[in-house]
Amino acid sequence: MKKIICMLLALTIGFAETAAADSKCSDVNIQVTNDYRDPVNNARVDIKVVDFKYWDKEDNKWRNEATDNKRIDPRQTAVWNKNLAYVGGETGVKIKVYYKYSQAGGTWSAKHTQLSSAFKCVDGKSVPITVS
Repeated sequence: MKKIICMLLALTIGFAETAAADSKCSDVNIQVTNDYRDPVNNARVDIKVVDFKYWDKEDNKWRNEATDNKRIDPRQTAVWNKNLAYVGGETGVKIKVYYKYSQAGGTWSAKHTQLSSAFKCVDGKSVPITVS
């Protein structure tokens, strides 16, 4: 009987480890495309991504995701590979991109945001976000 219990316990642990591995969200490609136009002159301009946050629906809160700032030319895409902790396997996850746009005279605007569509967060997920 003890041997059977040990075998069942080993199987249960094995299944739990597999389920946990399936629900990781440590390899997410955030693909930001610049389709932004200056609100004053309607010209296509560079943007600079300065921050990310992601929505943890289960815990009902935004979580910070540190990032390096990247400048994106008009009609170009930049990609960040991120580990989104706490939301593996969860549906309803969203990514909020914080960006600035290039203004006349070489200055950057105040921060603006663009939100992704909701998605299920699993390893290997690509999340396209168009800033427009």
